[in-house]
Amino acid sequence: MNAHLVIEQPGLEPVRLELGNTTGIGRSSTNQVCLKDDSSVSRQHALIRRQGESEYSVIDLGSANGTCLNGKLVLGPTVLRPGDLIRVGETTLRFEMEGAAPDAVSPEQTVYERTMMAVRMSTMVVLVCDIRRFTRIGEILPPDQLSRFLGSWFRQTSGEITSRGGVVDKFIGDAVMAYWPVESGKAEAAAESAVEAAKAIHALARTVEVPGHPRFEFQVGVGLNLGLVSSGNIGMQSQRDMTIMGDAVTLAFRLEGVCKVKKMPIVAGAEFAKSLASRYAFIPLGKVKLKGKTTSPEAFGLALE
Repeated sequence: MNAHLVIEQPGLEPVRLELGNTTGIGRSSTNQVCLKDDSSVSRQHALIRRQGESEYSVIDLGSANGTCLNGKLVLGPTVLRPGDLIRVGETTLRFEMEGAAPDAVSPEQTVYERTMMAVRMSTMVVLVCDIRRFTRIGEILPPDQLSRFLGSWFRQTSGEITSRGGVVDKFIGDAVMAYWPVESGKAEAAAESAVEAAKAIHALARTVEVPGHPRFEFQVGVGLNLGLVSSGNIGMQSQRDMTIMGDAVTLAFRLEGVCKVKKMPIVAGAEFAKSLASRYAFIPLGKVKLKGKTTSPEAFGLALE
């Protein structure tokens, strides 16, 4: 489903811009929406990202003056709806999406049939990164600073992932989920890229300072897993979303939580650790009890150099 922005600037005629998978907004000429003459706009101000066929989200990239959606400050990745108004500096961006005719649904169709998943099964490496003590950060930073802080962290983290061949699937609160498709018989290559991304994220975290609180120790945890997942467009026929799901994804989230319990910066599942056993010194953590799991899978930690 195609979407576009109607760009309204003071003294200029509105401009219509078709949205691609990613649409940058800022003063830099590298942005699709270049607002070079507005000094209140940051060079890399905000980003609109497409997820699947019909969902678009806006995220502030740590801009100096923030991004507003319908008059409210954007504090994290926010799904856009037709008619939403994005305010960046002196510019208003109206999000519009081409209307889709209602699906022809026969009375005999069940809800399940109308939410059939256009998916395929494939093996992937999954990475989940979460900020430690984020609730506390939210308490000590005012909303505008928190938005800029989180947006800057997402932008930098995404860069470390994509530069190593990963795909950022989504942002969930203060967490980032990404994946690496595994080519036939080449799990080691995808797993190694994920490990290097995890190490780079931790190195980046060591350089982060919470504004106005230099003594606050910023930390993250990273969970890594390798397994079979469902990937594709999921949801009602008129509004599907591209994502990955399955037990391997859930386990990656649970393993990230083990980082805090075991005091390890990176925790991986057994299959993941096995694929890189000859290249990295994983530390056996034994079987771990995980929320919602009837069995206790083995986990392996990876210390930082």
